Amino acid sequence: MNTREKIQAVLDSDDSAYQIQKLTGVNSSIIIRLRNHTRRVDNLSLNTVEKLERYFDYHVKHENADAPTSIQLSHFRHRLINLLQELYEIQQAKVESSDAQPDEKAMTAAVEQLFNDVISNKLELEHLETIYSHIAPNCDRMEAEAK
Repeated sequence: MNTREKIQAVLDSDDSAYQIQKLTGVNSSIIIRLRNHTRRVDNLSLNTVEKLERYFDYHVKHENADAPTSIQLSHFRHRLINLLQELYEIQQAKVESSDAQPDEKAMTAAVEQLFNDVISNKLELEHLETIYSHIAPNCDRMEAEAK
């Protein structure tokens, strides 16, 4: 499946524009205009295309797969993927800088390993779901109490 088909699958999904925005950072108005055909995929920035492709790879593609079906886990998983991607990009920049620490390549490799193995492993995701389901309600409660 090519990138254009992946983006179309995201647009055709039942996910709301707001949900896609929340998980990708792509403005919901862009999603709406793409769905209404008032904006073309060809005019998207590379960054937006990459975000939507990651959304497909880690959310839409797995909707009918044997991955855990918890909506909470799906959102958690996507946020985790985005954070790992950001961390990987930061580490990669450190490796490429002239003042890189000796362990920067090892850290980058560790993040890449997490990204490739943990996220795609159903057993690991089920373990994450167990942890998440125990911690998330407490976080929501603490956030509500703070307000």
